[in-house]
Amino acid sequence: YKPEKIGLIHGSETFTYTQLVNRVDQIAHYLTTIGLSKGSRVGIYSNKSSSQVIAILALLSTEYVFVPITRLLKSEQVKHIIEDCNISCIITDKAKIENIKAIDFKGKIISYEASDESDVSFEEIYKCYTADISCDINGHDNAAITYSFGSSGNPKGIVIDHRAFIDGARIVSNYLDIKSTDIISGILSFNLDYGLNQIFTSLYKKATLVI
Repeated sequence: YKPEKIGLIHGSETFTYTQLVNRVDQIAHYLTTIGLSKGSRVGIYSNKSSSQVIAILALLSTEYVFVPITRLLKSEQVKHIIEDCNISCIITDKAKIENIKAIDFKGKIISYEASDESDVSFEEIYKCYTADISCDINGHDNAAITYSFGSSGNPKGIVIDHRAFIDGARIVSNYLDIKSTDIISGILSFNLDYGLNQIFTSLYKKATLVI
């Protein structure tokens, strides 16, 4: 594939594969410096955006476990996931920071945009961190823990390993005969496996993902 091929589009924002990889590696580089142990759970709680895609891919490039938190959840549901999963860091946007503050979260807060309510922002990370990172993850290492809320009760997390995400992308892309020239519309939420598969299938085939 061509490094200058467009890999991600969101509104007026476009990222070539080279730009996308560099951004992902910069965020991943920063995440490796915050002192969390292998397997630590890091939540992503935000609206859909190119920054959310970058955050997901960056987290999956580290030894941490990605915990998607659906943007429509109520404060007590968000609190349940944080406590059940022992989340020590949350990546978010300006629209959701107040919800996090409302439940008295004590961990590290990383925001996409600069904010007085967060410890650091993607904007600051892009200015200060390089894209130098090595990714040596085993396919059977835990990649994510997803939660889905029903009409009653609190759910338990479902653990997904890296191999499952890769296999899912391979199977779906083959079944749908996805090609590198295709443009994939990322309509579903990036908080459950079906939505995440849109990202991974697009990348697997070097196609273009449009949010």
